[in-house]
Amino acid sequence: MNPTKKIILSISTITFGGIFFFPPWYETNGQYVKQLGHHFFFIRPDAIPVECYFVGCVTAPASYFHVVLDWRSWVATLSTIAAVTTMLFLLLRARADGTFPSIVNAKTRLLLSVLVALALPVSMSPVVLLGTYGVYVPLIFFSGEHNWFWGSIFFPILLSLYAGAVYLVATATVWIAAHVHRGPDVLRSHNRLT
Repeated sequence: MNPTKKIILSISTITFGGIFFFPPWYETNGQYVKQLGHHFFFIRPDAIPVECYFVGCVTAPASYFHVVLDWRSWVATLSTIAAVTTMLFLLLRARADGTFPSIVNAKTRLLLSVLVALALPVSMSPVVLLGTYGVYVPLIFFSGEHNWFWGSIFFPILLSLYAGAVYLVATATVWIAAHVHRGPDVLRSHNRLT
């Protein structure tokens, strides 16, 4: 396994394990839902009182709510991490001639940027990765909700912004590495070959 794959596997394992052992929880009474954040899997968090919006009601006691594991977003996030890791491994697998792809190549750098962007979070409570949000876009589009248009158009805009930012960072890294370690002639000669 090459060093790049070891780094990808390490980051993915740490992220997967962190989200696996610290899933998202919420409290509900059947109608009202409040996110409680991430807590250790084997210890259910306590419900907390919620300020009430009814006339004459100050707070709804914690006993009014029950705490539930947010298993849908938990499984969706874990599935996204596994899918992105698999696609990164496929992108960076050895070629037929035994060489490995490099981010010096603009096409490889672009594909890598899109895949990394899919693993970045859109929201933190609960954690929703951009790739997970992308899976929900068709459901939003065909649901007929009042915000279906913005819910559908938001994904490609956000993917472009995230991938563009990752691409710029990767390009700057390649440029710095070429100028500091090998000189600019190595980068120019490699770009002519690819």
